[in-house]
Amino acid sequence: MRTLERAGILAILVLSFAAPSRAEQFGLGATYGWYNDVEHTLHLDGFHSPVWEGWFEMRLGDDALLRATYGRMKIAGDNVGQPVGIGGNPVTMPYYLDRVDYVTVSASYLFIDGPVTTGIFGGIGGYSIRPEEISPGLDPFRDQREKVFGWHAGVDGTVRIYRGLSFVGRATFHGILSTSKRSILITSIGAVYRF
Repeated sequence: MRTLERAGILAILVLSFAAPSRAEQFGLGATYGWYNDVEHTLHLDGFHSPVWEGWFEMRLGDDALLRATYGRMKIAGDNVGQPVGIGGNPVTMPYYLDRVDYVTVSASYLFIDGPVTTGIFGGIGGYSIRPEEISPGLDPFRDQREKVFGWHAGVDGTVRIYRGLSFVGRATFHGILSTSKRSILITSIGAVYRF
């Protein structure tokens, strides 16, 4: 069974056994964001787009929720611009992108103050990494096509706009346990509807 399938099944099982609590128990949301590869250092000009996320959430009480998220981003390959040796000759790796699809499950603790809610969250997930094709001679040096686990943690905040509809902002760090051990920071904005 593939990693993403396992993460999806885990999310469905956890959500199906969670106890209902009150009105606005469920929510659907989506965000658009920017990623920054922070494996070695953080540069403010290092944010690139796009990152798309959509999620389903369930309240577990007044100050906790469980969230299942699907996301997609295209990030630069881990060794872009680095020299590699082909037949004893140094060659610089060209620019190429890795498409990363992921399914995560996270728990969030909420701080509610009227129409404003902030939270901290963390969880695990499955990540599918698919690098773009490059010249055949350089294929052995590009990132591997793989499905792996990872973890994430972050902070978010929502401001209620109208009834169940809220504006959301989020910052999430992803530690992807791939062969190249990617560390990605995502900042995103969007909306969530709770019912």
